[in-house]
Amino acid sequence: MYQSLSSTISLSIILLGLAACGGGSSGSPLAANGSIEKGLLRAVKNDAEFIDQFRAAYTRPVDSNNNLQAVAANEANAPSADNGGDSTSYSTTYTLENNVDELDVLKYDGDHLYIAPTLQSRCCFVSQGGAFADSASFAPPSPEQSSGIRILSTNSETATTAELSTIPLEAGEFVQGLYISETQLISIGSSQYYGPYGVQWLGIFGWQQQNLTINIYNTSTITQPELTWKIGIEGGLVDSRRIGDTLYIISRHSPYFDNIYTYPANRNEANANAQQLAAIQPQDIIPTLTINGESRPLFSPQNCLLSRDDPKRDYAYPVITSVTAINLSSPNTAQSVCFNEDSSGVYVSQKALYLSQARYTSQAGNTRIHKFKLNAGSPEYSGSADIAGQLWGPGQTDFRMSEYDDLLRVVTTIYTSDSTDLRDHQLSILRENTDTKSLDLVGSLPNTQRPQEIGKANEALYGVRFFEDRAYFVTFEQIDPLYVIDLSAPADPYIAGELEIPGFSDFLHPINSNLLLGLGQSAQNQGMVKLSLFNVSDINNPSELGSLLLGKEGGWNYSEAQYNRHAFTYLQQADGSDRLTVPVQSAYNTEQDGYVSENRLYLMEINGKTNAAAASLDLIGNIIASPAPSNNWYGGQNRSVIHNDAVFFLSGDYIWSALWSDSSQQTGPQ
Repeated sequence: MYQSLSSTISLSIILLGLAACGGGSSGSPLAANGSIEKGLLRAVKNDAEFIDQFRAAYTRPVDSNNNLQAVAANEANAPSADNGGDSTSYSTTYTLENNVDELDVLKYDGDHLYIAPTLQSRCCFVSQGGAFADSASFAPPSPEQSSGIRILSTNSETATTAELSTIPLEAGEFVQGLYISETQLISIGSSQYYGPYGVQWLGIFGWQQQNLTINIYNTSTITQPELTWKIGIEGGLVDSRRIGDTLYIISRHSPYFDNIYTYPANRNEANANAQQLAAIQPQDIIPTLTINGESRPLFSPQNCLLSRDDPKRDYAYPVITSVTAINLSSPNTAQSVCFNEDSSGVYVSQKALYLSQARYTSQAGNTRIHKFKLNAGSPEYSGSADIAGQLWGPGQTDFRMSEYDDLLRVVTTIYTSDSTDLRDHQLSILRENTDTKSLDLVGSLPNTQRPQEIGKANEALYGVRFFEDRAYFVTFEQIDPLYVIDLSAPADPYIAGELEIPGFSDFLHPINSNLLLGLGQSAQNQGMVKLSLFNVSDINNPSELGSLLLGKEGGWNYSEAQYNRHAFTYLQQADGSDRLTVPVQSAYNTEQDGYVSENRLYLMEINGKTNAAAASLDLIGNIIASPAPSNNWYGGQNRSVIHNDAVFFLSGDYIWSALWSDSSQQTGPQ
């Protein structure tokens, strides 16, 4: 049970001039003096320009929007918490950046599991070939499927759980994920979800007539969570982060108008659109922010950002990207930044948010990156850069960006017209220049002094991981070269070492500066998931210490952790060993039962890590998500939590659990 929205909350509705990203510097994406005199972005001059920028997207024939078409065509053909820091008693959501929490379907506070119900329409996991799965790949609805957010208590000594409460969902409410912050549970819902990068960013229809909802519950009384804040944003959810007491929401919105040619094919259709949109006003375009029933514009036109006049850029785009900062202690002071141009993806560090655009001013194309500092929770524009190649695509592409020591490291792929070598991979290292509001190039690889390419001819870039002053890249066509890049001198990065082994790794996890894990597919045992342990203590001579094959031999095996870091769990132990879990979904045929589909959580340890040459990767056991009543198919979410000697495995909507020391004695489903 949960209590209804408290009627005692009163909102101080901020005037439009001060709300969202309008008005004073505290809510402005502009510089502290309220203006942007330099940099690739500038503020919208007035309401008329804001309207004209939007109207232009529908009043030019599609053949004028050749840059947008080029982006779509090229993208369509493109290939494919604390994560082991100081030891603690239980694991939390695996994140790209330490201290930058990420939205997920399972959260744990050491005492309670918070579980969002499976979304059967969740999009998308990525297949080995880089293609998106179709709807047939997802689990069918289950009669027992939870209709709400479940809260379970845990006992780490016995590895058992008990249901405490369920927060029911309204009709049509879809929870994309959760956060927990002290005694707050934050639920974020959206009718659709396309992910923080990929081809979906290029469309228009997907961002129309959408709304996202942020519900904040007080869980002081865990058996009766109280809904204290209900926030609505007009638009579709892209991604979110929580840094301390601030929740960041990245959303996109395209206003819907009747009788509009979305992609005008000729001048007649463009003219018809111009007539239809002749009388529109800013309020017809700006999305709405609603907090506990009180509504206001999400931002003001004059504080939206545009690229400076660019004669090579002759198209407009009718989808607005917004970054909204919500203080969890006072959500009614939410502030937003509006970027009124096309976007391709987002990356968030502890200090900044980076928004990027795929731009085609040449055949190979390039990526434009805009940096927004996260000062006191308010995004503030601080510089831009253009780099060669494409950044975003299927998979966990934000691993291709990393901020470290105030430097941004980025790896892009340049698609060529050379049939013998279709793609080149480029590393760029950038530093913010406060005087020019630019991200200046410090170093790159390859370069004239170090011309060796990253990857052999035609090899695609799979796993990427930056770790302090190193980078690890995995490329693949027929073998798996692991490259170790030395970044200790940012102006002169170089390939320090290379290892060639069969197969490839999609996901890389640095254990420390001497050991690296790689999760991917085996080439020798096709269909098997492969987890490898690499010794990288000698940066010039990386080696594979050992590997484990996970799944059912002869079957089809897949790990959600290959393409979703939240499915991977890692926990350091006080005794110096590390524990990790990887879920694997297997499908195979048997003579007795025919086609069988099962989910297993594999339990493994890293032992002897203080001596890299003697370290080992050891399989301890597994937990099987046995069929629940009337549901013998588990798709969707697979997550796990390690707490002391207990392991809790979420598969679909149910929890299985066991002790690490004896995983064969498991309980569930709960």
